[in-house]
Amino acid sequence: MSTISNYKMTQKEYLLSIESSTIKLGLDRTIELMDACGNPQNDLPVIQISGTNGKGSTAAMMAKILDYAGYKVGLSTSPHLVEVNERIRINGEPISDASIEEFIQCYKPDIERISASFFESVTAMGFWYFKKNNVDIAIMETGLGGRLDSVTICNPILTVITSISLDHTEILGDTIEKIAFEKAGIMKAGVPCVTAHQHKNATSVLQEQAANVDCKLIHTNENILHNTSPSLMGKYQFENACLAATSLQFLNGFNISDENIKLGIEQTTWYGRNEIIQQEPTIIFDVGHNESGIQGFLDYYNSMDNSGISVLILSLQRRKIILGIIPQLFKSFDFIICCETDNIRTMTIDEISNQMGKSEKILYIKSPIDAINKGLTLLKKSDDTMAIVGTHHFGEPISTIFNKSFNTL
Repeated sequence: MSTISNYKMTQKEYLLSIESSTIKLGLDRTIELMDACGNPQNDLPVIQISGTNGKGSTAAMMAKILDYAGYKVGLSTSPHLVEVNERIRINGEPISDASIEEFIQCYKPDIERISASFFESVTAMGFWYFKKNNVDIAIMETGLGGRLDSVTICNPILTVITSISLDHTEILGDTIEKIAFEKAGIMKAGVPCVTAHQHKNATSVLQEQAANVDCKLIHTNENILHNTSPSLMGKYQFENACLAATSLQFLNGFNISDENIKLGIEQTTWYGRNEIIQQEPTIIFDVGHNESGIQGFLDYYNSMDNSGISVLILSLQRRKIILGIIPQLFKSFDFIICCETDNIRTMTIDEISNQMGKSEKILYIKSPIDAINKGLTLLKKSDDTMAIVGTHHFGEPISTIFNKSFNTL
């Protein structure tokens, strides 16, 4: 009998096999799955974070601050860069394969009976894991939207909304107002909600929804950080740091000092956010995956000393529209190499070329590893730079080429 016919899928591989090209919004399946798991979320202290860009960075900074304050901190984020374990952490350490195996072994029949999605299953596993390990607090990043997102089943003690912009418009709506309404769905009566500085139309919606649910809406203090230099670089990351620090001022029952905040913000590790993965020549990785996210990266990149050749490796997920910043990409980079990544939602070469067009500056190479390696051949001097941008799915090729781990924070 062949080796292939003897192969048995692990529980972790089973979990990953649930992922599909469709997104399931709604809380009914999550409610049913959490009932099967004993509802570990009900009495778990949770900070829930929604928004368009900056959720992961803000969550990571808050988790690090609470870690320095001496608390056992759960952190649930998405998506992952290489291993699904990265999505669920306690004080920076990812969930073990053994714990994933245990959860799936226990609840696989329920997952299948309910037809729970991959994200719903991972969210349930996060609540289960944090409760099982008696965390002092869990920081949970909303996956998509807020109102109908699985994480919203929790009973948060604080909610946070990062910068809102147009993304997932085919699901959340085609205006800032519609998207803000979905993000505001995490607000709960009597639970403070801290928001980043928003477009005025988003602010109006957030204010209206806060009033509707009897929730105190607090705006971030953009002058809160004194003598603090965030480890995550760029203007938008500084704004995320201000949001993290402001939010923790409204977390009741936790003892957090100014020194904890300073250390946490200055020592946060969060991969793929203006991340320098090699020096001389500089190679920088950013997962900005929509127009506003990539704009934030460009603002940072253009503030660097890019005196040599500049190369961009770009891949996008389907339905991402970046037409508004393409002229800036051509202005900022000497060469642009577009590729696909290994996932079911990647934008094909043909699709991305419809946005990027034809130019002597552009190469289209299907394989991300081949695209990055081609970019490396264009770097001749120590002052040359290469940026790898557009999707979390660059994590695996970057890990392979640069022998880099994204495990421990």
